[in-house]
Amino acid sequence: MYAYRRQRFSRFFFLSFGSGHAREWLRRVVLQVSSGADERYARFRFNVALSARGLAALDLGDDLEGFPREFVQGMAHPERANVLGDRFSDAPEQWEYGSDRDPLDGVAMLYAETRRDLRARAEEIEELLAKYRIAYKAEDLELPADGREHFGFRDGISQPFVRGSGRRKPRGIRAVATGEFVLGYKNAYGQEAQAPSARRRSGTREHPFLIPGIDRVAFGRNGSYLVIRKLEQDVAGFWQYAWQAAQAEHAADPALTARLIAARFVGRWPNGVPLVLSPDKERELSGDLEAFSFCEQDPHGFKCPLGAHMRRANPRDTFTRDPADPVQTADLHRLLRRGRNYGPRLKGAFPPKDDGKRRGLFFIALNANLQRQFEFVQQTWLNSCKFAGLSLERDPLVGKEAVDFDQQPVPRVFTVQGSPVRSRYEGLPKFVTVRGGGYFFLPSLRALNYLCEGR
Repeated sequence: MYAYRRQRFSRFFFLSFGSGHAREWLRRVVLQVSSGADERYARFRFNVALSARGLAALDLGDDLEGFPREFVQGMAHPERANVLGDRFSDAPEQWEYGSDRDPLDGVAMLYAETRRDLRARAEEIEELLAKYRIAYKAEDLELPADGREHFGFRDGISQPFVRGSGRRKPRGIRAVATGEFVLGYKNAYGQEAQAPSARRRSGTREHPFLIPGIDRVAFGRNGSYLVIRKLEQDVAGFWQYAWQAAQAEHAADPALTARLIAARFVGRWPNGVPLVLSPDKERELSGDLEAFSFCEQDPHGFKCPLGAHMRRANPRDTFTRDPADPVQTADLHRLLRRGRNYGPRLKGAFPPKDDGKRRGLFFIALNANLQRQFEFVQQTWLNSCKFAGLSLERDPLVGKEAVDFDQQPVPRVFTVQGSPVRSRYEGLPKFVTVRGGGYFFLPSLRALNYLCEGR
């Protein structure tokens, strides 16, 4: 559940078991897997997550019925792609991995404090993968020291505070139920988040606890569903558009106005300050940057546009007059995000020009309910053309391409609310493209030990 901020450098191995010896490999690496309960200093962190296909390869196929439909189908399934809006350039057929053409069985995630340490430990993992004949594709990721993604904005802000985490709750932030992220605990409805069970196995390892009254174990307890999406960012296109829009407005200072336009798309200034608290100027603010309310401080979007990415991704109390009611606020749809950059930073004069290199963000999220959390956010908030009373516009950053009834492309637009009149930006290019991904189950250590035993 931790972001591993001290281990800024990471390498993800996207695995395809094929005819390899997956269980033997898992037995070799399971002792290296990091525990979520261990907060002690460590130079390395290592985790393993498995897709439905990977669990089936480890003899859990008969028990996959206990997993949700979304997970069993996988992110690339046509039904899921339709929900997520993964069509046209985002279609799974265009992905680098994770599609039906190149399915994934799991992902091994290695984190280290330095690049040198990462390379050394990664070589050991690669040797084991080769020994057990497991195919993989590796991606090197980084958590930048300044915490900014490639568009230049601070990332990882507005994370939910998980009840029972043992950490001190920030003032003004409401705690979100543990069961929203970890299976087997109470969620925001006060119900226990459903944890898949499995048949009891014999063995010498520490297995999941037995379920009273039946000969099955709580395989999913203390686990979580992991969402990974490789998102390529058109950084040059993003800032070129903002620059050209500023020039079209005959701005006295095009660079400053371009930053304001970009901030309106995001909902925050590059330094992380939300527009709700500073709508006209990027300034440093002391105190908690998350202690604000859309409903009370900006109900009409005059400070932060209603369709801004930040507002769509976490509407907070936008749709309720009772911000204390977790069922009526965005708390039912929160995600623990753990994004990391890939590719080099784009350098050069402002506005930057494309250097031909690929770069972007690995969107990484944990949740206990794929449909109600991740997929809801994608479909109902980010990709909805009627979010908060808007019309015919989607998220300016990750909103999907759309067509009309004649299958003709619909121009991408973004509205800035104002009084007495609003303004609108038209012809937005596509700034973010999906290049791969998948749904994975992040098991507890007991569940991993269970998988090591076999039938």
